[in-house]
Amino acid sequence: MSVLAGRLTMAITVAGIEVAVRRVAARMPSIEAELNAADAKLGDGDTGGMLARMAAALADADLSTAGDVGAAFMALARAGAASTGSSLGTLIVASMMTLGRETRDAEQVEWSELGTLVAAVQAAIMQRGKAQLGDKTVVDGLDYLAQGLEGANDADSVRAWATAAVDQALADFRERRSKMGRARTFADRSVGLDDPGMLALKEVVHAIAAV
Repeated sequence: MSVLAGRLTMAITVAGIEVAVRRVAARMPSIEAELNAADAKLGDGDTGGMLARMAAALADADLSTAGDVGAAFMALARAGAASTGSSLGTLIVASMMTLGRETRDAEQVEWSELGTLVAAVQAAIMQRGKAQLGDKTVVDGLDYLAQGLEGANDADSVRAWATAAVDQALADFRERRSKMGRARTFADRSVGLDDPGMLALKEVVHAIAAV
């Protein structure tokens, strides 16, 4: 999302993307431990640390030479790839590359296009990570986000609908069993727990949307 001077701007721009990633990086110190703890219940417990490193790398990326939105996302993909080789990190890089391809040569992207872009990211992650809808992964969070943004055509509706969508995804999947990754091995123990990827998506969306 595009944020500038403490508020969402009229469209997604390179300048807004730069501010957005810095906002996420600024949020990470307060949520890193929470994400690590969520991951530690069924995984390696390093999701928060990995995301903190990646967020810092993205915030430090030089977007001054990015002539369009697509180029900015590609620059972020390169910065992200250099910061981590983790499975979730790889999916984030793939997401940035997808956004880069979808917005190539665009000086700005209208808010009404955001839902379609999120759907493209979801499809790319499903293909790369092999997760399916209903597996209780970040894919499900992205599905809720894409659907929640349908019809959103201004900054205020994007902010409200996006945060509501990721919150609802967590609530709806909390009592379900995990069907992917290491958590699948402990499917019964995953009931009542938030998927770390979905939780991370929620925190990122809230960080960007906050005023």
